[in-house]
Amino acid sequence: MAAYQNLSLVIDARNSAFTSAFKHRLRDLSAIPEEALEWLTMEHYQFSFANKGLLESAIRSTERLAAKGVAEELRRNLNEEDGHAPWYKEGMSLAGTDFDKRVEFAPTTMFLEKVAGVAGGPSSRALGALYATETAAIFEHEVFFEVCRELCCRRGIAWQGSRIKGFHDIHLDGGVEQGHKDGLAQFVDGESPTDGSGGEQIDSAEVLRGALDAIDIMYEWWDALLEEISRRWNWSPALASGNHRTPVVDGAMVENRAS
Repeated sequence: MAAYQNLSLVIDARNSAFTSAFKHRLRDLSAIPEEALEWLTMEHYQFSFANKGLLESAIRSTERLAAKGVAEELRRNLNEEDGHAPWYKEGMSLAGTDFDKRVEFAPTTMFLEKVAGVAGGPSSRALGALYATETAAIFEHEVFFEVCRELCCRRGIAWQGSRIKGFHDIHLDGGVEQGHKDGLAQFVDGESPTDGSGGEQIDSAEVLRGALDAIDIMYEWWDALLEEISRRWNWSPALASGNHRTPVVDGAMVENRAS
């Protein structure tokens, strides 16, 4: 099946609307209580910890494709992410946060189950879902770079040279997440090459469906996270106009990560 032209740009536009809306709501971290910021990192770590299993599921799904490079790219991503969750946990421990004290938050459990469902689903849909989540990972590291820096600042912990800054730096300035996104984009946008061994052709409509499903799942989770902070800590987020289906104008969250 021929690919939709520039399908990655369509997915990116939807992802940008979703991420811009939440960057806007989180633009003033100074107004969020320290305990709430810490809780947010604990929930995000669950996604980081689950990432290996999600990638493994997606690899199994996409191995059915004639384009064997999809599973190979996901396997490269998996190898590159090896050890990153422990690094995150150690970095936050040194910054004064013990992830082992986390209490289960049902929306996060449901979120991970839903993401696992699309990652382990039909092959083309899994490709779209992983492209969407890898793209959104850039946004997540931008947000949590700032969250972790805010926590270190409040706690009098040096940010420069810290393990947790290094963790986010490698995913942003080190190009890890951008590389994951670009590596999958070639299959989202391209024809479905085959090595002659047979297999399913990439179905662009299913790629788009998987990507949009994943974005909706991520939106629901982030909305639940911020609603919980509002409920538990009496925080009033800055509400962006529109929703994740309509682009939202957003100021840059990370103006200078080196500072």
